[in-house]
Amino acid sequence: MNLNLIRNTLLLAVLLPVAILQACSTTQSTNAPKNSNATEPWSIDHDSWYELGYRWEWTGFPLMQAGAGLTDAVAYKDAIITTASDTTVTCLESSTGKVRWAKQLDRPTTQLFEPTRVDQTLFICSDTELHEINIKNGNTLDRDSVHAIINTKPIIMDNLALFGTTRNEFFAFELRNDFKLWSYKFDGEIQSPAVNIDGQSVAMISAGGDLRVLNARDGSSIMKTNIAGGSLATILANNQTVYIPSTDQSIYAFNIEDGLRKWRKRTSEPVLVQPVIHKGVMYASTADDGLVALDAITGQPLWTNTTIQGWVVSLANNDELMVWTGTALVAVDKDSGEIIASATLNGAAGIRADNFIDGNLYVITQDGAIAKFSLR
Repeated sequence: MNLNLIRNTLLLAVLLPVAILQACSTTQSTNAPKNSNATEPWSIDHDSWYELGYRWEWTGFPLMQAGAGLTDAVAYKDAIITTASDTTVTCLESSTGKVRWAKQLDRPTTQLFEPTRVDQTLFICSDTELHEINIKNGNTLDRDSVHAIINTKPIIMDNLALFGTTRNEFFAFELRNDFKLWSYKFDGEIQSPAVNIDGQSVAMISAGGDLRVLNARDGSSIMKTNIAGGSLATILANNQTVYIPSTDQSIYAFNIEDGLRKWRKRTSEPVLVQPVIHKGVMYASTADDGLVALDAITGQPLWTNTTIQGWVVSLANNDELMVWTGTALVAVDKDSGEIIASATLNGAAGIRADNFIDGNLYVITQDGAIAKFSLR
């Protein structure tokens, strides 16, 4: 089972449709790559995007071999990085959508994980190797075998790359001298990436619910506690609290210092859609409440909207949450949860933003294209 693809899907897809606006004018992509396996053509309803407050800028096409498809995309202010199932990595110019560079990192049967960027360097893990690539020109700066089977994207802290492996261990790889510095054994597979807490410590959880905060330099344990399941979405953390969207049908908040549980929100199904936290409010989706805003300190609901479920991609104009439901992009009032506008995105597979606050939006299409939309 490809857990990386599962995580990508969980960030993008949810269960319930929303009310849609009728199309008045559309633009359909006619120059999609010939390797398209899409079941629905990508089209742009410009009037619906106008109601959402956005305009179309360009549509670009990452490179990949015939029969391959995109597995992930990360948007930055100056570039969009895509990975494909044939291990092709493409860098698109954010201003024009043109390909800056593209390169195949490994055999087509090898899995790539989501890139991590530090300054002008991309760190990309494949099954057993860590690649360092210059984002400006695509040159390989380093390529190291880590002598383990990698299972998560890397996080970079100073001279360390940290990631989970299939052997139930969290792994610290020393970048300058290319060796394993330490590893920490968990009671289950690490399926979601660790999070940097304060530049010195990291939090992560195993599939078995083994939650740890570790010192990044030596792997010593700072905090440990257990819950009944792990997380397929990315956990969240600040200097005081770690938040777990869990497969055990709950969202948790734990004190980072002593591991005491601050709050727990139960739901009837695993929490799979990625939550976000902004200014003390968590926006999450659960099977029972739909889209919900929770006080991040107490866990108390501030509002719920049971008609939609989705991932909050960005906040526009300081008042509208842009929510991707898997079929539509929905503008939701951040204070009340009411739907302001929505647009069905025919042929879309997912959305990325280059910044949470007023970011440009990039639609990942089923035919392997990337379309940029900016605020009007």
